[in-house]
Amino acid sequence: MEKIKKLAFGTDHAAAEMRNTVKEYLKDIGYEVEDFGFGEHGVCDYPDYAVKVAEAVANKKADRGILICGTGIGMSIAANKVKGTIAAVCWDEDTAKLAAQHNGANVICLGSRTATVSEVCHRIKIFLETPFEERHVKRIVKIHDIEKKCSRGQG
Repeated sequence: MEKIKKLAFGTDHAAAEMRNTVKEYLKDIGYEVEDFGFGEHGVCDYPDYAVKVAEAVANKKADRGILICGTGIGMSIAANKVKGTIAAVCWDEDTAKLAAQHNGANVICLGSRTATVSEVCHRIKIFLETPFEERHVKRIVKIHDIEKKCSRGQG
């Protein structure tokens, strides 16, 4: 199993209140965090931040990605448009574990409006510490095959 060290981290305006707390938590538990998130006041468009994180992961500039918006859904939709990204919305500990273990997700998407800071941090920790089970690799290969086929206009 590869050691996860570097994280790409992105948030939108909905996650502004928890952004710094989550980022500091990740640093405190030993991760290097590159922050692509929205750090200003006002509103922003979550796809702008989702694509930055997804591209960092897909291009191997980060080992995993973490995205937080209001629900995690919008970030997941946008991130999954980037070839090589498997982004999963995780609404509890089980989905965080299974996204990593069975689905080979490399980006976790969480909701600031659906979870507390503590719950978000706990889900991220589970996601990062859960290894992918190789017995699921054939399914991940099929996902990447779909991605290749559809990117050639044959989908």
